[in-house]
Amino acid sequence: MSNTENSVKAFCYRASVVRRVQRALRVLGASAYVCLLLACASSGPLPHQEPHTAPVVVATEHHTVALLGATGMVGDFLLREALARGYGVRALARTPAKLDEFSSRITIVKGDARDLATIEELLRGSDVVISALGPVKADGDASLLINTVVTDNVLRAMKAQDLSRYLIVSGAGVVMPGDERNVLGWWTRLLAQVGLRDALQDKQAEYELLAKSSADWMLVRCPLIDPEPFRSPAVASLQTPPAFRVRAGEVARFMLDEIDSPDYSRQGPFLGSTQVQTSDLSAPR
Repeated sequence: MSNTENSVKAFCYRASVVRRVQRALRVLGASAYVCLLLACASSGPLPHQEPHTAPVVVATEHHTVALLGATGMVGDFLLREALARGYGVRALARTPAKLDEFSSRITIVKGDARDLATIEELLRGSDVVISALGPVKADGDASLLINTVVTDNVLRAMKAQDLSRYLIVSGAGVVMPGDERNVLGWWTRLLAQVGLRDALQDKQAEYELLAKSSADWMLVRCPLIDPEPFRSPAVASLQTPPAFRVRAGEVARFMLDEIDSPDYSRQGPFLGSTQVQTSDLSAPR
C-alpha cells in the first residue's frame, strides 16, 4: 500500500473520530446546559427541603425586594430566604396561584416581565431588584431573548424610579473581563456554547446591557444548580467557576447577603458549592 493511500486512510480515520467526538459533545452539552439554564425557571414541585445547617442571617436593615422568577426553583429559595430575614417582597407571577402559600406575607404583582408597565408596577416601593428568571420551555421561541428583554425593562424602570440595586442569577458560560478560566471553567463554557448557544447569547447580551448601564448590579454566574438547601457558604471566584455544581439554597443566601454587605458591585462572581457528596452527583434530578 502506498504512502499516499496510508495518509488518506489516516486522515479519514481522524476525521471520523472528530465527528464522533463532536456528536458526543453536542449531546452532553445539550443535556448539561439545559439543566443549567432551565434550573432557574423550573416551576415543578420542589423536593423535600432539609433543615438549614446554619442559622438564618438576621438582616441589619429592612429592605423591600422586587423579585422576578419567584415561582421558579431558585426563585423559591430566594423568596423564602428574603422572608426569613424579615424583608418585604413584591413578587411577579403570571399565575399568582403558584404563590398562594405566601399570599398573606408578600405582595403579588400579576403580569409578564416582558411588559414594561408590569415591571414598573413591580418595582414601585422596592429598594432592590432580584431576578432569577430563566427560559420557560412552554414559551417556545419567545423565551430566547427573555433575559435581555426583561433586564432592559428593569433598567428603564429603575432609572425612572431612582433605584440602583439589581442582582441577577446567570450562567457560568457568560464571559466577562478578567476571567481566567481553568480546565473546569473552560469545560463549563464549552458545554454552554455547544448545548444552548441561543440562550447563552441571550445571557451574554444581558451582561452587555448591565455593563453599559449606571446601575449597581451583580451578575451571579452559576454552574449546574441543584435544588438543594443551604449547607455551607458558596465559594465565589471572579476568575473561574470553583465547582461544577452549586446548591440553590446557597445561591439564595449569597445573593441576599450581598444586599447588606455589597462585595461584588458591578461584578460577576462565579459560584460553586463545597463538600459535594457522591450521592449528590448520582441522585436523580
